[in-house]
This record gives sequence, C-alpha cells and structure tokens, in this order.
Amino acid sequence: MDGVPIFSLFDQLPAVHLQGFHGILNSTTNLILSQMEQGLSFDEALLKAQELGVAETDATHDIDGWDAAVKTAALVNVLMDVPIRLDHIVREGIRDLTPQAVRNARRDGWPFKLVCRAHRVGDTVKASVAPEKVRIGEPMARITGTSSYIHFETDIFPGLAITEENPGLYATAYGMLADFVRAVSSSHSPIEEQKASPRISTDQRGSER
Repeated sequence: MDGVPIFSLFDQLPAVHLQGFHGILNSTTNLILSQMEQGLSFDEALLKAQELGVAETDATHDIDGWDAAVKTAALVNVLMDVPIRLDHIVREGIRDLTPQAVRNARRDGWPFKLVCRAHRVGDTVKASVAPEKVRIGEPMARITGTSSYIHFETDIFPGLAITEENPGLYATAYGMLADFVRAVSSSHSPIEEQKASPRISTDQRGSER
C-alpha cells in the first residue's frame, strides 16, 4: 500500500494487540489478474502493467510473490513484534495461473487474488503469500486494478480494514513523506530532548543573580 502510513496508524492505537491480518499488498499482480480476467494473456497483462508504469522491466519479484512476502514480513516484525524471516513465509506467485483459470474463477464468482496472510500461533506467527479464490461477496474480491486492501484482527477491534483505491504518484510521495516525518519525530523524543538541553549548575545560577 504505497501511500497509507500503516505503521503510524498503529502508533495511534495504544494497547491494541494485533492477532493477524490478510489482504492484497501488491498492486502489480492485482492489476495483471484484473487484465487477465478481461481477456488478456499473462504476457499481455504484464506488458500493460509495465506500460502504465506499475510493473518494473523485470517484474520477477512481484510475479513470484517476493514483494508481497517482504511487506508481510515487515508487518509481522513491526506490528506483531514477532521476528520472522522471508524463508519462513510460505510463498507462491501468480506465474502458473492460466488466463482460462483466471477467467473461469471470475465467472464462477470466486476471483483469484494474491493474498497475504499472517496469524498468531502461540508465541509464533504463521504467514503466507499465495493466489486464493475469494468469494465475490467479500471485500477483497472487489479490489481490482492497482488498488490494495488489508484487514487487521486485533484484541480490541475484531475487524479493522483499509482500502487504497488506484493510488497515484501523490499517494506514493505522501507515504515517503509520512515515513520521513515519523522518523524525524521519533528521533526528537522528550527523553532525547531532555538529554540534549543545556543544564545550569548551582554556581552558574548564583552568578546570574
């Protein structure tokens, strides 16, 4: 989700513990699947995504699920406070999905989406990235094009969802700006400011009177 400051959002939710999440976090694969549903081949859909500036010239990391896995790992490490490595995330991309399978799934009311999932299991977290058939009535099924979606399950809020619809360059720029502001703000915490502030000794106070 290019422009949504998810980490900053959870900074504003003290004492909330994240139990799990699922969603669509890679816009390139979502656009490719949407184009395949409309009749394009995989290669044609990829070329369209590249022409739109959504997919890179080498889109391997998107197509094979690496980008989505990295984002999933970041969310687990930061928001769930559980260390997880990329090789511990079950990963499958969309490369093996045929246009016929994608169109049939949409026709049957169960469109394919590249879904990121994570949930707590004891003291650990199980996470995965894989194509899934999503029932047409579910919010994820309505995420098309370059849109993204994430649904959080917490101990306080059973369902907290964010949808980003077809973000543009301004959304990406805002995400970078929000991260920068957050980093600068955290580096100027009250404790650090107290350490950095000048102290006046007893002798100095006396001399100033």
